[in-house]
Amino acid sequence: MKKTFSILSVLVLAVACGQSEEPAVEAETEAAQEQSTDSDREIRRSAEREEPAELPRRDQVDPEKKIPRMEGEAEEEGYGLTMVVDGSSPQAFQESLELIAMDTTSSQYQQLDAALRYLGTYDSSAWGGGMSALYKSLDGMTGEEIIQRAQEMRQERRNRQ
Repeated sequence: MKKTFSILSVLVLAVACGQSEEPAVEAETEAAQEQSTDSDREIRRSAEREEPAELPRRDQVDPEKKIPRMEGEAEEEGYGLTMVVDGSSPQAFQESLELIAMDTTSSQYQQLDAALRYLGTYDSSAWGGGMSALYKSLDGMTGEEIIQRAQEMRQERRNRQ
């Protein structure tokens, strides 16, 4: 009888100890699975995450020597071309262009960029004093006025030829 009782005690003890270990193992397995599904979720999220819209990039070129190159950022036509350009300094001019680029579409800004490059080449105010003189001549004008000025200069050049 003592043997039976001791065998039963050992069996109960083994079963009791075995049950407490299984939940711990199960808990560890569940935690690992949750962690792996969490990391899968994170991977999926980061893979699906869209890159934020980039701000208009600044050229590495000094705005005193060259007109800054940027791109329009708006999805729909905005009012960027109605903003007044600050030509008091090359840095202020570049900042004005950045603000305009943020509120214009790519095609709108391309018109302004083409006009600026045309004026930089053919406007006599840019010849003697460089870009600073051109910026000062454009100070207080809107993007639309700059485009209009470039169109008028093109027309004058065509009429002379």
